[in-house]
Amino acid sequence: MSAAMAVGGTDGAMFTALLGCQRGTWAHSPLFQWMTNNYEAMSQAITGKKVRWQKMSEAAESAGLTNVNGEPPKPATVRSTWYRVRKAVSAMQRQKEEARNTALAARAAARAASQAQKQHDAEGRDALNRRMAEADADVRKNQLQDARDRSRSVLYPETTSDARSEAAPSEERAAAPAVKIGQVAEFVVMRKQAPRYGKDQDTPLPPPYVGPRPAGMPKDLPLEALMPLDASGRTPEGKLDFEQMPGLPRRSFFDRDREWALACLPMIEVIPPRERSKPLKAMFCLLKMKIGR
Repeated sequence: MSAAMAVGGTDGAMFTALLGCQRGTWAHSPLFQWMTNNYEAMSQAITGKKVRWQKMSEAAESAGLTNVNGEPPKPATVRSTWYRVRKAVSAMQRQKEEARNTALAARAAARAASQAQKQHDAEGRDALNRRMAEADADVRKNQLQDARDRSRSVLYPETTSDARSEAAPSEERAAAPAVKIGQVAEFVVMRKQAPRYGKDQDTPLPPPYVGPRPAGMPKDLPLEALMPLDASGRTPEGKLDFEQMPGLPRRSFFDRDREWALACLPMIEVIPPRERSKPLKAMFCLLKMKIGR
């Protein structure tokens, strides 16, 4: 037992520092500190065996281990101190296990949240890609129909003239805007073309827009900000080009994406959702993402 007690020691800077450790309002005794430091060895040595506390007391006294008052410990003191050490170590081990379980649960929750966010982002990208693919298919279908109509107008011009004559009465029945005497015109400061820098200065502007002012168009937006109705709405590679859609504000007129999106959205929103083409539906989703809706 004397050789085992030598492992803990009763002198040195570390032992002196340990004497200053307090629990509540009383300091741990050197005997308590030794039992704590050698808990594993002591618990294995006395588990399931009859402990001779008298001999333990004599060994502690010979090793210089005292009680909290600096006196040689009695057998009852050695036994009660060992009971308190076991209780304190068990509580500490439970706290460590609880902290470990809490940390594991927190890491698992963080991983689950990260995976859920990744899945959500992937689903959003997939939905946008599907809408853009559907928009491409819709545009190709419309282009094919336009080609068929042009061919029919060349081969059977009489059918197209009849169709135009049938559409004329409905246009003539369009009501003229109401005029009120003394009504003062609203004064609006129109937007101007954003400055163009670098390579943008060499890029020619699109042809002017020709046609009536579209519904939903912001009052301060001039017609020169709109793309012509015969614009293709596609990049040179054949992909959809939302920044140059026919009849909608072009991106090059604005300084920032948000300003461009806020000008386009009301013009799309006036069109009932069921009547919007697939390119417009895809563009609508993209613009809402840009302004954070």
